[in-house]
Amino acid sequence: MKLMLNGVNGGYIRDILEDAKAHTERVDAAVAYATNEDLIFDWCWDNEIPLRFWGRFDAEVPVSIPILSKFLARKSGRYTCKLVRHFHPKVIWWRGYGAYIGSANLTSKAWYNNVEAGVFLTEEELASGGHDLEILDMFIEIEKHAAPLSQELFDLLSLRNKSLTQQELQDKPARDRVNDTGLVPHWDGLARATEKSAKNLRRQAFLNEWNSTLQIIRDVSSKISQDGNRPSWVGKDAPTGAQADQFLHAHYYDTVMMGLRADYEGHYEQNKVNPDKAISDAISKWRRLPSTSAENTMLNVTAPQLRDAFSEMKLRKLTENEFVAAISKVHAAREYARRAANNVVRLKPGRPYSRDEKVEALARHMFRGPSRAAPDPRETIHHVLYGGKPEEVPQRLWDTLNDKKTKIELLGISTLGEIVGWAMPDRYPPRNGRTSKALRSLGYDVRVHVG
Repeated sequence: MKLMLNGVNGGYIRDILEDAKAHTERVDAAVAYATNEDLIFDWCWDNEIPLRFWGRFDAEVPVSIPILSKFLARKSGRYTCKLVRHFHPKVIWWRGYGAYIGSANLTSKAWYNNVEAGVFLTEEELASGGHDLEILDMFIEIEKHAAPLSQELFDLLSLRNKSLTQQELQDKPARDRVNDTGLVPHWDGLARATEKSAKNLRRQAFLNEWNSTLQIIRDVSSKISQDGNRPSWVGKDAPTGAQADQFLHAHYYDTVMMGLRADYEGHYEQNKVNPDKAISDAISKWRRLPSTSAENTMLNVTAPQLRDAFSEMKLRKLTENEFVAAISKVHAAREYARRAANNVVRLKPGRPYSRDEKVEALARHMFRGPSRAAPDPRETIHHVLYGGKPEEVPQRLWDTLNDKKTKIELLGISTLGEIVGWAMPDRYPPRNGRTSKALRSLGYDVRVHVG
């Protein structure tokens, strides 16, 4: 975590941009006031990084007309602008890199001159604290009440802006005409929502999204597992969920990855009109995948090992080394460990570590949780998988991740979701952040989980 206080401590938001470019897959920005298009807006456009922006709507025109005009002129599905009432956040999330949460609006004064206060959290810090899920919930809530920028809305605000420019004092009738428009949904805000009701709403939203994406993966599974669609090295009896995971893995690294960046948003814009065609094209590549591929090893060697390790009979009895060996084979855990700072996975500073070393340190830190009064990861994972009816696994997964008594430090939703899939591949396909990115690249409007 880094404290961002502008000139007070030399921590400026502009400095984040210097390192974020190579790691950012998309920017999600919820910032109330925006007047300078040459800040995050032009940075995203010039670097071909997709941007989703939510700004404030009221009669004072908090998002400047030049910024709104650029969104309309670019006519790009990868750069979207929506406006919301009762809106005052300042959150910028460079997806894959980290997020700023603070007081700074998208104005030159806020970025360069004002005394502002905020923090920057890396992607690893967001995931380890569960903050990524909470920010995603915020964006989901905002989206429910947001209006996309349309020509009609732009014309309304543009006309109002001209009036404001001409008049120093705001006249009440003009203000009321804007505030009473139906172009932006009327909403009373969250003031009446209790902590319990808000939590229940987040839980239900998660379950709805999880189950809808689960069905998409199952539909993909049914297509890629058909005779004639499988590579020669995939047997008929291979679990369809595991097949789907490796199909999406191959598609992700062969098609979606562009250097160090995953351009899944760009592919989404191309394929969202016809996901069936995108799947068909991907299957054509999949069926020709050679037996020397990493997917062959994962599906036919590693997947059975993981299914055995996370089985109901064996999971609780895993030794530390067996637990480390299993976690080290989980893609999401390896990706998290790769990105995590050394101190996060309890490694000493002073030298670089390999991915294998970092994921081993991550797994050992999880396993030794009881020694510091933390949950036993074997018990927590066993509860998620086998602590009730199989069809209620998603509910237990959500509850576990949101209960301090059971949540495992450094074990996020992507890793746990993937473990569910390896343990129960016939019922639940493995799902992690990469799975969701691959699905989105094929044109499916799914939510990308991280951590």
